[in-house]
Amino acid sequence: MRDGLSGAPWRQFTEAKKCERMRIARIHIENFRNFHELDIAVGRSAVILGENQIGKTNLLFALRLVLDPSLPDSARQLRHEDFWDGIARPLSRDVRIQISIDISDFEEDEGQLAVLAEHLVQPEPMIARLTYEFGPIPGVDHAPTKADDFEFLTYGGDRPENRFGYDVRKRIPMEVMHALRDAEGDLARWTKSPLKPLIDRATSDIERSDLQKLADSGSKENDKVAALEPFSDLASRINDRLKRMTGTSQAIETALGFSPLDPDKLLRALRLLFDGKNRDISEASLGTANILYLALRSLDLDSLVDESSREHTFFSIEEPEAHLHPHLQRLVYQSYLRPRQPTNPEGEEFASAVTYLLTTHSPHIASVTPVESLILLRKDHNEDATIGVSGAEITLTELERDDIERYLDVSRAEGLFARGILLVEGEAEKFLVPVLAGRAGYDLDALGITVCSVGGTNFVPYVKFFGLNGLNLPLAVVTDYDPQDGGKSLGEDRVADQIIPALLGDSSPKQKSDRLAIAEAHGVFLNSYTFEVDLIRCGHFYSTANTMEELCSVKAAVDRARKRAESKTLDDERTFLGDIGYVGKGRFAQRLASHISRSKCRRCPDYILKAIKHVAQ
Repeated sequence: MRDGLSGAPWRQFTEAKKCERMRIARIHIENFRNFHELDIAVGRSAVILGENQIGKTNLLFALRLVLDPSLPDSARQLRHEDFWDGIARPLSRDVRIQISIDISDFEEDEGQLAVLAEHLVQPEPMIARLTYEFGPIPGVDHAPTKADDFEFLTYGGDRPENRFGYDVRKRIPMEVMHALRDAEGDLARWTKSPLKPLIDRATSDIERSDLQKLADSGSKENDKVAALEPFSDLASRINDRLKRMTGTSQAIETALGFSPLDPDKLLRALRLLFDGKNRDISEASLGTANILYLALRSLDLDSLVDESSREHTFFSIEEPEAHLHPHLQRLVYQSYLRPRQPTNPEGEEFASAVTYLLTTHSPHIASVTPVESLILLRKDHNEDATIGVSGAEITLTELERDDIERYLDVSRAEGLFARGILLVEGEAEKFLVPVLAGRAGYDLDALGITVCSVGGTNFVPYVKFFGLNGLNLPLAVVTDYDPQDGGKSLGEDRVADQIIPALLGDSSPKQKSDRLAIAEAHGVFLNSYTFEVDLIRCGHFYSTANTMEELCSVKAAVDRARKRAESKTLDDERTFLGDIGYVGKGRFAQRLASHISRSKCRRCPDYILKAIKHVAQ
């Protein structure tokens, strides 16, 4: 082993207690299907987002090639078609598909360390690397095209000679639960039910003779039921009909009764009951069945580690939102993604035995996902390949991270599924910008653009998260100029001193004037006063007056609105904003949106149009 590590270094940890859980720290994929080169960090768990056909399932299958012990070698023997389409054909003799997984946080668990100690690529903190590689067989003297021209190998520690196989996979396996479509059916079938392994474990603590006594007594009671006169008469009629159909010599002699009970059949008859034991799983809703299925599977996975059958499980779930109400989606998966750390009787913390990997289209699940666990896949049109970004790689302070996670929870994470983001100050812009865009000929839904309110003027965490050095989504910021006495502008200070540095980081110009000069080129747009003032000045006098008349109880404010509409001028900006304050900006904007949507005036403030075009392009 490299770096002076040899022998069994895990022995020094025999007395250590678990305080972290094993996790995948990094995924690197080259030339596999829709991935040319994907290199992303991973948090404690992974919630993989992206539009349809972007490669979420391919990413999970790539991990399975390395970690899934149930995957046969025939499935690991890929095909010519599994190489990324961007590679020139015919394939060259040195082309390779390579999938590497870095694993960390295992050094304080002696069992996990025993599995991974031979595969280290970094000694402190310890990181192990497991790699799957597929390519032409060495020595092939022609362009590889046939299946026999290729081979796969799995090795650890960046050393191809350091092979691993089932022996490693069975100790730290990846298991896949595909989209829950028939949880009720699986729960009802004993061989597929996740209840079966749990009952099998519980049975190990019961004497076989005790189970046999219960089975014998049950059989005697069942026979009494079958002996009741209506049932015995029915059995006679059935036998008479069989004799008429087949003749006496070939008739099948039948009797009504219950199957003989043996201990195994007695256990298989156990069912999960609910509603005061009055209903079984066949009467449960699809959502209830799914929750029960997930609970049983997670219990089983924990038990396998407790019994030392394995050291850890990487558990992937595709479309985990199936049949679950939004509230239940958030509650159930929050318990997986943000688990409370369990403790033993001495108060010591123990790590979870399972790492969850989810692929989802649900903003409700995304909304309860820690920022570090988010992985966003999207198309790189320059290469016709899928690229990815990870929340684990975004530089945020702890407070900024809290702001983002709180924002995603409140907004239900819609922005994570957008093709572009418009960051605005408040609810007024959130209500009105989509309407203004539509009147100007831009359908934001069709463009995949989401308007996100930051609830104030602190854009910094959101620019870092969504912007160039974060998720790198097409992004624009629209903010108010906010003029002050003496010719100063709070908006210019905000753009130059906060937004541009947050967006560009170390590459931000040093001079304030230079930062302001490049703002629009980088998607940051200022108006001339405030949103409401710029809106009325672009022509929406009558819509504003009608809204004021309907909602404002202050007659003087209504009269002022009518005079502005008649003169089509606004020269008392502060009074105008004060009049809106009588109603409330959010409420005023809601009603104003309905008037603008029916208005003959289709104008949109110029700075908003620039922002939309910037994101759309």
